Amino acid sequence: MKQYTIREYMGFTRNGPPRAGLISLPEHAFDQLEQFILSNREEGSGTQPLELMSLSAKPGVGKVITAKNYVGVITTRDGTEIEILPKLTIEGDDSDQAVRKVFLTMLRTVQEAPFKTFRTAHLNTSRMRLLDLFVRMFLDEAHRLIQRGLKSDYTARQDNEPCVRGKIVFSEHIRKNLLHRERIFVEYDVFSVDCPENRLVKSTAVYLQRHATDLQNRKDLRIVLSVMDQVPVSKHVEQDFLRCGQSRSMADYRRLLELCRVFLQGKSFTAFSGGEAALALLFPMERVFESYVAAVLRRHLDSRQYRVHVQAKGKYLFELPRKQFALRPDLVIEDLNSGERTILDTKWKLLSPQWHNYGISQADMYQMYAYQKEYAAKQVVLLYPDCEAMAGQKSPLCYSSPSGSLVIVQTLRLDSPIAMAEAVKELLDVASQPSK
Repeated sequence: MKQYTIREYMGFTRNGPPRAGLISLPEHAFDQLEQFILSNREEGSGTQPLELMSLSAKPGVGKVITAKNYVGVITTRDGTEIEILPKLTIEGDDSDQAVRKVFLTMLRTVQEAPFKTFRTAHLNTSRMRLLDLFVRMFLDEAHRLIQRGLKSDYTARQDNEPCVRGKIVFSEHIRKNLLHRERIFVEYDVFSVDCPENRLVKSTAVYLQRHATDLQNRKDLRIVLSVMDQVPVSKHVEQDFLRCGQSRSMADYRRLLELCRVFLQGKSFTAFSGGEAALALLFPMERVFESYVAAVLRRHLDSRQYRVHVQAKGKYLFELPRKQFALRPDLVIEDLNSGERTILDTKWKLLSPQWHNYGISQADMYQMYAYQKEYAAKQVVLLYPDCEAMAGQKSPLCYSSPSGSLVIVQTLRLDSPIAMAEAVKELLDVASQPSK
């Protein structure tokens, strides 16, 4: 299996010459990745292809696929594994291993992701790629289940029996046993490990065995499969998910089944359609970043002084003829002492002094202006991830207007939650001071 690792804003060429920020992919792997991206143009696929990756052509290079916005793993059907890591700046260690660790910490804060209880302290992340880490999440949950014992459940079974068991199915009995009066066609319940939950777990283990590259993971998958030897694989995955029981005895399966959905149905956040991908676990960094910032501020800001509202609702740009164009900032932080409110909006984009307006979108500024006017906030803040280009910028960027609008642009060090909270706390302290 060929493995490639890139960061956001890096790209692939189609068997082209090596260039800065570009990695050469074999033609067949490049074509399959391109087909996967284009297949998501279809209506209802949940994402636009240019959001997932951009397709372009450069003189002397040819076709180029550039990663942006989405981070995770794509495995094509020929076995090529493509790992996309976020573009992070980590002080003192900018290695892939450090970036993976920070990304997993961010991912655990997302409510929709079944990784909230996963811990990486016991893992040697220096030798594990993202796919292997996701497989380890599944294995840790599977081992916990096996230690508690596989659950059994009653499943309906129909068969020709020499005696009555359960109830007689007369229509089938007449059709099958007209000449075999020694047989009775019956339907009965069997208490066994052959239940939808176990079938889905085994199907996931079989599926991951084909994609896992870490030797320890492959060994542990074989152990899981040996324990579940009496359990058949799922023949109808969608139906088995619908049949999963809600009883208290099946509570041990809840988190494990969430992981099964990730691998068997691609429920990482967005359902990517069709294409040449055998496995696609992709996560929109805009949402991951927003969730991570909210979790850090809720944890590190003093709850006796600040109340953090996530995705605040109730405000609209227009009230007549009806409420239209909802205003929903990512975060509203209310100072319980002064009553001042600060609006924070997260943007997963890179800034640079070399770009016009540092690369800040004019639409984003319009958005922040509307937030400030409607929420009567003393200040509004745009939060961006820290990057190398902004290393020399020691203080926030401030934009003010004659009408009193104040927009602050702050970059955050994502590898240090405490530093993130302190940077925001400094802005809140300024907002709480009385106006001169």
